Amino acid sequence: MSEEKVIQHAGKALHTLQDKEKGWGKKINEFFVEILIIVFAVSITLVLHNWNDERHERRLAREFLQGIKLDLDSGAADIRGNVGWFQQSVDYYYDIRNQMVGHRYDPADLDSNSGHLMNSIYFNFDMGRFEAFKSSGYLRLIENQKLLKRMMYLYTVYIPFQSQEDRVMYGDRGHYYEQYIGPKATLMSANPKDNRIIVSKLVEDPAFRYFVISYSGNLQEKQKQKLDLAKEMQELSADIAEELKK
Repeated sequence: MSEEKVIQHAGKALHTLQDKEKGWGKKINEFFVEILIIVFAVSITLVLHNWNDERHERRLAREFLQGIKLDLDSGAADIRGNVGWFQQSVDYYYDIRNQMVGHRYDPADLDSNSGHLMNSIYFNFDMGRFEAFKSSGYLRLIENQKLLKRMMYLYTVYIPFQSQEDRVMYGDRGHYYEQYIGPKATLMSANPKDNRIIVSKLVEDPAFRYFVISYSGNLQEKQKQKLDLAKEMQELSADIAEELKK
């Protein structure tokens, strides 16, 4: 019932009580009839309003989960692709390490592939959809508390930790290189786009040896961590898919 109709019935109820031509018994009966009409109409209106709100909220939650699933699937695929691409750089570190351990060097291999020495692969993941939903207070719409808890851990702990770890490790590596290796390095060519250096001249340098031994392990560990993250993202995506079937 519209607000205008409610006002009309309220006015009619008051007019009934003020009608001097009717007895009190009839006035009271007609008054309560009008009140009942108002109460019933308002109750129905509230029920319909709440039903529409609930339906809207369910649609918001469903659209959010569908979007998050797409983000997770895309993010996991990007991680696996990047890990595959970066493995060449990790392998190069281990190649130098093995040659240093055996004291048998292949200068052509070391020098021609030295562009891998400072390659980086930062983890980037767009969390805009999650943050917008969270800041709007809509996370309360996710009824599956186990799913919500897992999602919160991934987005507020796991992913930020991986991003921070990348910044710290690559930042430390860059700082060490600039301080202890860069000043001793000789470029392969005068081409400003060619960042390769003659690694074969550095393999017996203690600072360079420490650099290779330390970061070969660190980079391999980062590869493992990223694959673990991709697995966690895919598992959450699978949980969301099950939730969307309900």
